[in-house]
Amino acid sequence: MTHTTMTLENKILADIHSIKLRRQKMSRKLLNIINSNKKQLPANKKFLMDIMSCAERIEAEHRRKGSSYYKPSSLHCMRNMYFTRTKAPQDPSPSEYNSIGMADTGTARHEAIQNVLLKMKEMGYDWEYVDVGEYIKKKQSFGKCKNIKVKEQCGAETHLIDTVLNLSFRCDGIIRRISTNEYYLFEFKNVVSFKFNQLEDHCLDQHHNQVICYCTALDLDKAFVTYENRDICTLEVPEIFEVTQDMKDWLVGYIQECEGYVERMIAPPKTEDTKNCRFCRYKNICRKVG
Repeated sequence: MTHTTMTLENKILADIHSIKLRRQKMSRKLLNIINSNKKQLPANKKFLMDIMSCAERIEAEHRRKGSSYYKPSSLHCMRNMYFTRTKAPQDPSPSEYNSIGMADTGTARHEAIQNVLLKMKEMGYDWEYVDVGEYIKKKQSFGKCKNIKVKEQCGAETHLIDTVLNLSFRCDGIIRRISTNEYYLFEFKNVVSFKFNQLEDHCLDQHHNQVICYCTALDLDKAFVTYENRDICTLEVPEIFEVTQDMKDWLVGYIQECEGYVERMIAPPKTEDTKNCRFCRYKNICRKVG
């Protein structure tokens, strides 16, 4: 990708984020006006506002508390990793109804795809969906994945902990090709059209570290990153993502480098890729650290 292309992409992403922020501010302003005039609202509008309010309150009550484990999705920024490990205070993040709905949509589509995968072997296809917990047990019987613990099954995902790399992650699944006995990581991504149209014949760069992380922890070398266009439900698997030993060694070294900062309680340098900062929940503490 050329510098010009990256600059254009950053500008587009910045514009999209700016529009979202303006919409959120407008929504909050509108909500404040409506809340102050609830008695005057017609019944249908009051019903609408109360549904959204109730959904946001439910989500806030059930929001998972942050842990000090590294998250594969945050490996793009070592300072974010450092703040996670040291349990730095996060910025306030109020629940927004549209964000809740988008997350629920992704979860529902993920579960629908998993139901298809579970039926493939039974219906005569050359693919088998492998239970992640059983896969890890088998690996551990051969001396592999000894540091992986299965914490819980969360719908279509399996929550795993790597006690050596201090990783917490949710694996979508593992696929076996029956005819060759090859195993592949299965990772499902529900994305908007703007992102989906960037795929061509390769996975999105923003997902590389996450896939490398999963394959390193699970002793896998290949992955099917399966993208679905959230707007029109088109599926694509752009490539067989191959994870080399060099990639795995880089990942381990990267995490060990961050652990060094954690031990010294010194924040790493800021990331040079500022597009990673847009949705970061450590903006305030990051500014204070400098």
